[in-house]
Amino acid sequence: MDDLLQYNEVSYWNERFRDEQEYDWLCDFDGFSHCLLPYMKKSDRIAHLGCGNSRLSIELFNRGYKNITNIDYSPVLIEKLAPEYPEMKFICDDIRSLSKLPSNNYDIVIEKASIESLMVAEKDPWNPSEKAVDEINAVCGAIQRIMKPNSYFFSISFTQPHFRVPLLLRARNWNCEVDRFGSNFHYFCYRLQKGKEPNMDRLRCYFLGQNSSNHEKPAPQLTVMEETNPLENICPDL
Repeated sequence: MDDLLQYNEVSYWNERFRDEQEYDWLCDFDGFSHCLLPYMKKSDRIAHLGCGNSRLSIELFNRGYKNITNIDYSPVLIEKLAPEYPEMKFICDDIRSLSKLPSNNYDIVIEKASIESLMVAEKDPWNPSEKAVDEINAVCGAIQRIMKPNSYFFSISFTQPHFRVPLLLRARNWNCEVDRFGSNFHYFCYRLQKGKEPNMDRLRCYFLGQNSSNHEKPAPQLTVMEETNPLENICPDL
């Protein structure tokens, strides 16, 4: 558990990003691009939250999406990447506040495995702590604030829907659709559209078993983060 807690410390990421050139959590862009691109226009204003040194923004830019703002709370990373990619914007900010980003400004907001870092101290994903719930609420509130009406938020994650959907839908004023992708290992794309009502008939299954003593105990949610490169056997192209 102590090793996992470092993923919630900016000092860890500063040190890591000083030397590490590139890393894509979960899988590369081609593995989930089909979940995003049908909902995106080349003219969209895009915010990539917790950008890290992923190629996600670069892949979007190379496909013609030129209006991209990358956000990460590691100043070391932002100072390193901004001169390398002057065509894109880079902002050092925390996804729990996004205080440096304007309201009602973005057509597309994307995060990939950043929300997981807020959950590293959790022992039971069925019953997240008050602190974790408060932080996820803060993230969702900040994201909704920067989104335009009818815009999309994409959360790319290895967290299963029966853990993630109830947390995301604590925030009002957006719906949630779930896409599954991956061949050797399943990941999830949570697509939320601001200003739309959630279809609870379709989503209710993800709420079953919440706070229940009858459910089967899952494997630890962040076991895949326990090694330096935990996903290299799952995504051989990393």
